Amino acid sequence: MIRKKSKTVLLAVILACNLTACGVALENRSFPLSMGVDFKDGAYQVYYGLPDLSGVTGQNKDGENQKAGEKADFYQGKTMEDAEKDFQNSQEDYLDTGHLKVLLLGKGLLDHEEAYKNLLHYLEEKPSVAGNIYVFSCSELGDVMSMDGQQMDSLGDYLTGIVENRPDSRAQDQTDLQDLYNAWHNGEERPVLGEVSTLDDKIMLNQE
Repeated sequence: MIRKKSKTVLLAVILACNLTACGVALENRSFPLSMGVDFKDGAYQVYYGLPDLSGVTGQNKDGENQKAGEKADFYQGKTMEDAEKDFQNSQEDYLDTGHLKVLLLGKGLLDHEEAYKNLLHYLEEKPSVAGNIYVFSCSELGDVMSMDGQQMDSLGDYLTGIVENRPDSRAQDQTDLQDLYNAWHNGEERPVLGEVSTLDDKIMLNQE
């Protein structure tokens, strides 16, 4: 099913959620639309792409927006749970992954089979993460995630738009998270992932 990408629709979905789940109100939540994961030196490095919803939700907090040209922050830990705790320990808002649209996997993670499988296990145990989110590979993860909120409002929306809005779109053939789960559980080879990269401060997607 083709997913809608406008901020209006996103906000409508968010507002329709149970705002008291886990005792955390809407204004105290962070809603990443993209997530990047790499594995280096025995630790996960996790990036969360957070759209700027402050203009509509009133979540504006001075000094929190990333400045143009700055590297995106990543959160790390020996496990994905530790990396998530690293985020929570440095942010006042609760991490809500129920609106993720894309997942980007770094070369270090894809080359480390155990780390890759542990990531899939972590995500599969989180019912808030939908199985139909698109998955890409990315060898320049920090550079790409740095553009979220700078070159475009949302990397999640942008990549989803590239897949679904091109005249030659083959969105039904794009690898999603459920495809990775299926291959993992069936002992099959990992599906081919489209490669996301940067060129002249632009996001590029090379689809096989």
